[in-house]
Amino acid sequence: MGDALGDEEELVPIDEVARRFGIRASTIRYYEERDLLSPASRRSGRRWFDRAGLRRLAVIRYWQESGLMSLDAIAQILAGPDDTGSWRKLIDRQLRTLRERIERMQDASAFLEHVASHHDSAPDGCRHYEALIWGRDVPPDVGA
Repeated sequence: MGDALGDEEELVPIDEVARRFGIRASTIRYYEERDLLSPASRRSGRRWFDRAGLRRLAVIRYWQESGLMSLDAIAQILAGPDDTGSWRKLIDRQLRTLRERIERMQDASAFLEHVASHHDSAPDGCRHYEALIWGRDVPPDVGA
């Protein structure tokens, strides 16, 4: 059992699922309340998950952590396409949001690379730094 998904036929109790994913069982129950996830069965009041449930939980966790998506967006995407086109619009909107975040992170990374290679002290007063903050040439009364 090297990965969180486990064996093909195995049913896994909720506490073991929580341990494998490094989350609380209450988080899994919350996902179930939100109709994001369903146990394969219940025995003695305990939830048991199959490989499909574990895979779905892995997708939810991945999108939350890597895609930085809300549970509402994840639920809509997991529900699949609809006749209104809102599913596709949501995906397009998420893609735009991620691209904007990537661009901001690349700008932040470039700034830190500039600071690391051009400064032996704090970057305050650096014209490059000030231009990034103001989004244009430095105003005359700033960053002399």
